[in-house]
Formats: sequence, structure tokens, C-alpha cells
Amino acid sequence: METPQDDYLEQIECDVLAEHSGVRVAIQRGQRKEYDALDDRAQGRFLAVMKRWCDDPSQLTSEMFNGNEGRTPRHNAMLKAFKNNTAKVRLYGFSVADKKMFIIVDIDTAKKQTKANTRILKRAKSRIDDFLDQYGKKGI
Repeated sequence: METPQDDYLEQIECDVLAEHSGVRVAIQRGQRKEYDALDDRAQGRFLAVMKRWCDDPSQLTSEMFNGNEGRTPRHNAMLKAFKNNTAKVRLYGFSVADKKMFIIVDIDTAKKQTKANTRILKRAKSRIDDFLDQYGKKGI
């Protein structure tokens, strides 16, 4: 049986990656192929961190999650990132408060250093602004 939350995900063209305690982490379908190409170990680590984020983001270490990668230029939304320093991958997205959801809009699989790539940060911020232009910014 489809829920209003499932209908919302279909409308914004996203798939659920993790769900726990009534909170979801979703990914835009355009990014799904790149996420699915990650090795099983990296995906497993991300899923564990995502479930912990669903329970309480404040319990995540800076090696797992960065809650402040800067704000987007047009909508002033906060860019955030799930991190896997072993696999050298970051998943960029934002929180939708009224939907109890985190939406991943960009992936950096070529991270070669601890510090984030400024070009990819800029691209991720632009993708969030484009997403919000298309689907609205209610609840961020």
C-alpha cells in the first residue's frame, strides 16, 4: 500500500536508501547508478551511518557526517555530506524537515583528500537549488 510519503518520493523522482524510526534517506534517481556502483562494503558502511542519522544526527562523528558544507546561493539551504573516508566517497544532500528526510543530490567518488573538492561542493549546491526550484523549498 502506497503512503503519502511514497507518493512524495515518486513526485520528486527519488528512491529510499535507508529508513529508520520514521525518518528516511533518499537519493535522486539521477545519482542512483553512481551510488549502486560503489562496492558492497562502502554501501554497507553508508547504510549503517544513514540509519544512525535517522535516529540522531548529533551522534555521528565528523568522519561520518558533515552537517555544514555551506549554504546554497539561491535558496540558502544547508549542504550536508555523508562521508566514507576509507572509500574516499561523499554523498551530498540536504534535509527536508517537514518530511523527516535527507535527500542526496550529488556524489563525489573521486575524493582524493580529506578536504572537500570545491568544484564538487559548488555543483552540489547548484543541484540543491535546482531541485528546490523544481519541487519547492517547503520544510528545508
